[in-house]
Amino acid sequence: MRPSALLDRIGRAVSDLSGIDAHLVEPGLSNLAVAAPGAREPDDVAALSGGLVVRDGAVRPAGPPAYGADPGLARVVLTAIRFEPEVRAVAALRPLPALAETLDAHLRELARVDPQRTPPGVSTMDWAIAHASKEGVPDAVLVEGRVLLLFASTVEEVVDEIIMLSTHASI
Repeated sequence: MRPSALLDRIGRAVSDLSGIDAHLVEPGLSNLAVAAPGAREPDDVAALSGGLVVRDGAVRPAGPPAYGADPGLARVVLTAIRFEPEVRAVAALRPLPALAETLDAHLRELARVDPQRTPPGVSTMDWAIAHASKEGVPDAVLVEGRVLLLFASTVEEVVDEIIMLSTHASI
């Protein structure tokens, strides 16, 4: 099931990101994804087509929300769901140390993962999420040098975390 209401929620939530610090966004990487109820495949996960971009100094969606729009981020959230079913949303941001420090300062659970430790033949992101989620999915996973992933139950919660980071991080 792929409810259109979820696409509408993503569209409304992402509009709140226009005022955030553009340094949080890594073009070609940053995006938001939310799994539909009962999601099992990447096509059951909605994301922004083309992710987040910076235009005229403001963060904007490159395209509309759609199911199957970001298969890589979809796999991340599907892996998280295996460890904690209520975690259904994720955001991918630039892996800045200042963002990790801000998460620590605001008492968010942050797991740091070295992608060099990924076992051969295993997806780095799948391994990173599984490795970090042994006792439940953390609020964030920093895959060193690659991406900062923020997890939440809803797209609105993920957007709130991005806004908090933008407001409090020294970048």
